Amino acid sequence: MRSIGWPLALAFCGQAMAYYSVTAWLPALLADTRGLSLASSGASASLFQVAAVIGAFGVPLLAARAPAWVPVALIGALWITLPIGLMLAPGWFIAWSLIGGAAQGGGFTAIFSIVARVARSSAEAARMSARVQGIGYLAATIGPPLAGGLNTATGAWTAPLLLVLAATVVFTVGGVLAAFRARS
Repeated sequence: MRSIGWPLALAFCGQAMAYYSVTAWLPALLADTRGLSLASSGASASLFQVAAVIGAFGVPLLAARAPAWVPVALIGALWITLPIGLMLAPGWFIAWSLIGGAAQGGGFTAIFSIVARVARSSAEAARMSARVQGIGYLAATIGPPLAGGLNTATGAWTAPLLLVLAATVVFTVGGVLAAFRARS
């Protein structure tokens, strides 16, 4: 894999781990911390999924007007607000779900737009995308069970949110490194 493939894989590991952990556990987190019924917390958590459309369409618009690192850094900052916001201001969970949702949709788009930008052929793009996704989805399989195990072990949601925070930081660092390598 070309040298840019490793930071892209790192970014996708963070992206996928954070996404699947939040998707799996946000309804339970909202039920436990906000006192919502499971149906209401599930409906509230669906905002996380719906907002992904905004991020997915917003990244290409921003990428057309800014250096490659800007969309990745912005998406990373938005992703990071989700776990921090849920820890520090849980009453604003709808805002954090919308912001995090836009970030998760944009994160996927940002990573694979870099793949498309740096690949020298469609065959190379396919190989790089397959490797990045293979590594990232493998890492993603760890996220939800680890988050659930942390919740069970601690009886609280702080440790799982710290896991999501770490994953979003990994996305941001890997993505920005890849974007800077894409320039050269």
